[in-house]
Amino acid sequence: MKSLAAAFYVFVYRVFHLLHSGSQSLFEGFWLGLLPESVTDLVSERSYGEGTSYTGAAYLNSGLQFWEEIAIDRFFIPGCGVLVAAAGGGRELIALARRGYAAEGFDCCRTMVSAGKRALSERGIDARIEWAPPCRIPENLGTWDAAIIGWNGYTYISPRGRRIEFMKSLRAHLRPNSPVLVSGAIRPGKSGQLIWTPRIANAVRVLTFRRPVFGTGSCFPGRPRHQFTRRELEEELAEAGFSPVAFWRWGPFGAVVCLNGEAPEQPVGSGASPAV
Repeated sequence: MKSLAAAFYVFVYRVFHLLHSGSQSLFEGFWLGLLPESVTDLVSERSYGEGTSYTGAAYLNSGLQFWEEIAIDRFFIPGCGVLVAAAGGGRELIALARRGYAAEGFDCCRTMVSAGKRALSERGIDARIEWAPPCRIPENLGTWDAAIIGWNGYTYISPRGRRIEFMKSLRAHLRPNSPVLVSGAIRPGKSGQLIWTPRIANAVRVLTFRRPVFGTGSCFPGRPRHQFTRRELEEELAEAGFSPVAFWRWGPFGAVVCLNGEAPEQPVGSGASPAV
């Protein structure tokens, strides 16, 4: 009797999980395929609300994440100029300034940019953070020695073509061989939801007379998002004109350091790092 009850639970659980995943894929795929980029950009900005998770004093004073410290210590020239995209409330800018770097940043969420400006001013940090349209580079940025795409910022640029264009536009503001740190969500093996959501989205686009643009890993959990494989992430960066030289992975996240242009034959600290 006990074995029958256990088997029945396992069967019901699997059916429930299948129905739940299927309905979520249908919902996310339909809206991801239907909404134009101008609307999903607005959805993304509004999804952050007041951005309190990224503008609180404790978070802003928390310093660099461990993979950021590793990448900066290994690839960034001490005291160089660093451009921070997807800068949020300014955590990276504060940490970089305290380490002696000259840093500026930009973000597409107006509330977080406003909070970031206040945070920098309150701490007496001479760094600028500006608003820019989603997936765009602001004007008058100058030329920089290094860049950081803020934690998971690259993940929330969708679809693939927009990510590549964004990175190409970033290249114009970087010196040759400048290091760039890019982090993102790494997808866990095979996932039916991450396969079917983009298929449904592409079907909706075809039915509305637009070309399919989404690939495996695209989803829409409140805002457009993409989960990568290591190979996929590195190939996108290479297509944009960068040379990946190091990779780290921890849990569901990963980070790549790439150089602007072709990597030197033996760059300092080059080579793919083992997963953390």
